[in-house]
Amino acid sequence: MKRLSTLLVLAMLCVASILAETTETTFTRHTFTLGQTTLPYRKADIGSEASAKPAVLLYLHGGTVRGDDNETQLTEPGISTICNYIESNGLTATVLVPQCPAGGGWNTQLARVLYELVRSYAEDGQHDASRIYVVGGSMGGTGTWTQLSRFPDFYAAAMPVAGNPTGLDAANVATTPVRTVMGTADVIMSIDNVTAFKADVVAAGGTLILDIEQGWSHQNVCEQSYTDDRLAWLFAHSRNDDTGIGELVGARQDDTSIYDLSGRRVATPAKGIYISNGKKYIR
Repeated sequence: MKRLSTLLVLAMLCVASILAETTETTFTRHTFTLGQTTLPYRKADIGSEASAKPAVLLYLHGGTVRGDDNETQLTEPGISTICNYIESNGLTATVLVPQCPAGGGWNTQLARVLYELVRSYAEDGQHDASRIYVVGGSMGGTGTWTQLSRFPDFYAAAMPVAGNPTGLDAANVATTPVRTVMGTADVIMSIDNVTAFKADVVAAGGTLILDIEQGWSHQNVCEQSYTDDRLAWLFAHSRNDDTGIGELVGARQDDTSIYDLSGRRVATPAKGIYISNGKKYIR
C-alpha cells in the first residue's frame, strides 16, 4: 500500500510538471456577419504590453477541418506554434481563426467576408492597422494567396504554405511581402506553379521568398513551416514606415545582426534599407 501511494504521488507530480510546462492559449467564440453570410471564428488576445496596440493575424485552416462547430479548426498544429511564438517573444497580437463551412473554400465569396472581418479589427482604433498579417496552409495557403490578390496594399506580410496561387493577380500580390513554403514530396500542391507565379511577382516588383523543403509531404509543410525564423520574418514587416526609419516590430532587441528586408543576414549595406538591433535604417 505504501509503495502504491508513493507511485501515485510521483504520477501526480509528473502530471503537474507537464501541465506547468504547457502553455495553452485561450480562444473565445465569435461570429461575423456580412450580408447573408455568417462566419464563425475564434479569437485570442496575446501579450501584456499595454503601451502597444496589438497586431492582427488571420490564420486560415486547411480543408480537413471545415464545419460549423467553431472548434475543429483549432486542432491544426500551426495555430499553437504561432501563438507560442508570439507569447515567448513578447509580442502583442490578436489571432483570428475562422472556420470555413463544409464544402466551402477561402477563395470563394468568403474571401470578401474574411477581408471585412480583419478590416473591422484594423479600423477599430484598438489594433495596429499597419501590422495585419495572414497565414495558412493547404486550402488556407490558397486562401492566403487569394487575400493578397484581391485586397492589395492591406496586409503587412503573408505566409501561404502548401498553397496554389495559379491564376491570381501577381501585380496585386507584389504589394505585400510574401514568404511561402513547399515540399518536394507534396503530391497535392505543385512547386512548379508557385515557382512560375514567383517569377511574375518579382517581375512586378514584389518580394517573394520560396522555401523548398526536401522530402516534406503536404502534411509536413502545413504543420512544420511556422519556424521561429519564418515567423520573425513575418512579424518584422509593418506598413506604417514611410521614411524607412522606425521601430522594427518582431525583431529581438538584443539581436545585433544585420538583415535585409527579406530577412536574410547581410553585411552593412553601402546604400539601401537594412535592419539591425530591432531597428530599420536607411542609407
